[in-house]
Amino acid sequence: MSLEETVQWIEEKVKGVGFLGLGEFTLTPGEASGLEVVFEASAHLGSLPLWIHTFHPLGLEDIRVINDLSRRFPGVPVILGHLGGTNWMQAIYLARDNTELYLDLSAAFTIFAPTMAIKELPERTLFSSDAPYGDPYLVKKMLERITPDKFVRERVLGDNIAELLNL
Repeated sequence: MSLEETVQWIEEKVKGVGFLGLGEFTLTPGEASGLEVVFEASAHLGSLPLWIHTFHPLGLEDIRVINDLSRRFPGVPVILGHLGGTNWMQAIYLARDNTELYLDLSAAFTIFAPTMAIKELPERTLFSSDAPYGDPYLVKKMLERITPDKFVRERVLGDNIAELLNL
C-alpha cells in the first residue's frame, strides 16, 4: 500500500480501536526492507511502536535491515520480537547502539539470553512469554530468579512496556 493508504488503514484499524502499536510483523527472509512504509506511517502517526518477529526464518541480515530502518526513522520504537532468536547476542549489540530498539524476551531458548539482555539493557527489555508456546508463569519465575534487583525486575515485568506505551 502507499504511505497514504497505510496511514489511513492504521488510523482506522489500529488507532481507531484504541491499539497503541503495530505488530506482529512476520516476514520472509530478505523482505525486511518492505517495512519501510510502515516505519514511515508510524513516524507520521506519532511513532507507534512496531513489534517485529526476529526469530527463524529471519536471519541476522534481516535484523540489521530492521536496525537500519529504525535509524532512518528516529523516534519510532522497534521491539525485536523473540530477542532475535539465535541471533540474540547480535540483537543485544545492535540495541545497545540504537536507543529505539527494545528486546522482547519471548521464546528465549537459553536462560543466558534474557540474563544478558536484562544486564545490558534493563530499561529496554520487555517480559513476554510467547503463549501458548511458552508458559507465562514459568517465564515470570525465570525472570524473578535471574533478576534479583526488584527495581529492574519490575521494569522488565511491566514498567518498561507501560512507559513505552505511555500508560
